[in-house]
Amino acid sequence: MDNNVRLQDILTLARQESAHLCHYFVGVEHLFIALTQLKAGLASAVLEHHSLSPRFVRYSIRESVGRYEDRRYWAGFPETPRMLRVMDLASRLADGRTPSERELLVAILSENDNVVTRILREMGADINALIETVSDWDAPLHPQTPDIPIDGAAQLDGDAIKVLQTMFREYSHVHIVRELAGGHSGARVLLVRPTRVDGLKDAPVVVKLDDRNTVLYERRRYDLYVKGTLPAATARLVDSPVVPDDLAIGGLKYTFVGRVEDTDPVSLREMATGDDPQRVSDLIRVMFESFGPVWWLQRTPYRFAAWREYEHVLPPAIVVEAVRASESRSPARVLKPFGLWSRSRQIMAGEIVSLQGFAVQKANPAGDVLHLAAGVQPEAMHRSSKVEVRGLDLSDAAHYRGEVVDQILGRVVMTREDLLLRAVQRLEPYFDLRAGSIPSLGATLGDLPNPLPQIDLLLEKPLRGHLSTIHGDLHLGNILVGPRGDAWLIDFAWTRDGHTLFDWALLEISLLVEMVAPRAPTGWEGAWEVLELVAAINRGEDDVRHVAHPAAEALSVVADMREIAAECLGEPGRWSEYYLALAFVALRAIDWRAESVDGRRLAFLVAALCMDHLRGGAQRRGDGSGSPGTTSELDETELRRDYYSSSE
Repeated sequence: MDNNVRLQDILTLARQESAHLCHYFVGVEHLFIALTQLKAGLASAVLEHHSLSPRFVRYSIRESVGRYEDRRYWAGFPETPRMLRVMDLASRLADGRTPSERELLVAILSENDNVVTRILREMGADINALIETVSDWDAPLHPQTPDIPIDGAAQLDGDAIKVLQTMFREYSHVHIVRELAGGHSGARVLLVRPTRVDGLKDAPVVVKLDDRNTVLYERRRYDLYVKGTLPAATARLVDSPVVPDDLAIGGLKYTFVGRVEDTDPVSLREMATGDDPQRVSDLIRVMFESFGPVWWLQRTPYRFAAWREYEHVLPPAIVVEAVRASESRSPARVLKPFGLWSRSRQIMAGEIVSLQGFAVQKANPAGDVLHLAAGVQPEAMHRSSKVEVRGLDLSDAAHYRGEVVDQILGRVVMTREDLLLRAVQRLEPYFDLRAGSIPSLGATLGDLPNPLPQIDLLLEKPLRGHLSTIHGDLHLGNILVGPRGDAWLIDFAWTRDGHTLFDWALLEISLLVEMVAPRAPTGWEGAWEVLELVAAINRGEDDVRHVAHPAAEALSVVADMREIAAECLGEPGRWSEYYLALAFVALRAIDWRAESVDGRRLAFLVAALCMDHLRGGAQRRGDGSGSPGTTSELDETELRRDYYSSSE
């Protein structure tokens, strides 16, 4: 059964893994990763037998141990003391022979206090059961994906079919009930009902298909932030992610607490298109009451500069075209993560820059595009300083998420300002995009400030708020409604500890773009009509839902949701914190290409209205009860004093 792979070849793979992580020593983690990389290897077969994805295990180990600086302090690849103990145990198990895969695996698992076993236990694996499987394994090491019939209401390519067949390999048939409206990332979300080999149908599950690195990242975020905090009746990620080694995509499976005969879940986005806005309000409140005690309401005081939480929602600071050193005729400007350069207009198109110390967020070999940022930790600040690099030959480069790139030379071809201008130009504006204000088309609102020139100043604003566990992508498509009125959340790829109001600002923009805008008159005039009603909500006026306007009922959902936002404010009644969050998320929404142009126009005007509020330009809601007042404007001098005094 054993593949007779030479021990020296396995150790060579372990050293290569160590070098890739810039560790330059060989530990148990490197050895285990090497074993999972063997073609038709025992380690991969055993993990898959226990419903553990080898790729996900590798990913989790790499994220746990991290990548070191790209410099060496010693020659060779010395073995750690724990590695020496494992090798000694493997030699004793081999009884005089050179240790094989089997003995190495048993030794790693039996040592039972290393990074590998800690990660496996974190995934719910039974270490003793794994040892038993390794010891008794005599099956062929070429498992084939079963040819399970898949039918239903979605067009799938061969890769998606292979992921589903692997995910449901213990079933006889898979029926896709329908495709749910997903988010704005390109992921596909399917409602699936599998049939067992005895012909009985199981309850429906939701399957998410996405880029394999995104799938791995989401599962890791779920394990770290979500798994132990979910209410009893909600969606849960089950099993390891399905990420076949030869595919660029992977899949995740969400299951629900319910009965087979229950009706299928729907997304809140689908429900929002109906005629019962009050039902949407009720479900948002149910979701808050279910998740709030362990998420948004379990919080600590948080003082931060806005960029730490909100720069990542904006387009890349710069887009560069990669150049060779020989092509650069002038000294390159050195750019490093977290620098002020990404929050100011210091960089101009045409400049040659040297990008140093950035982490890979995503690699797109098909388009030869590399997405870089400050880091890959879940905190939002590590996704700041975003850079898009074009023109690299990625066909042979094995860039992976989290890899720190030492240096890339590039010529700046676009800045964030250019990208935002292009996004607004697609909205066919009636005003000069480079002017300082937007001429009013409303009856009760005057001209509003153009938000684009204000972004850099806004990024530097110090804020007082709360830090809590947040979903990170709380839009209507990620809220599912069960047959008994339960509100379930899915898609935890961006779940983290972050600014509590981020989720509610994003959900409000999702409501405005996807639920309110379709009910309003079209064109910029229609967007201004809605904006005047939003301004009334900001002033705390309670009669918005009774106004004779086709979008008034839908706007009542926004007004109801503001009551939840009020409970999450850092300081009761100080709405400037919320307006700042809303402004940034609204600017993100103007590039949601899947949404209507009218919805994106409304989002842009909401950003302008928030900017006006932050400058103290209008009377606004002044306390959590919704009464009118003028106490919410952003006093920059006061906030800076509070921010710096809190840091001393």
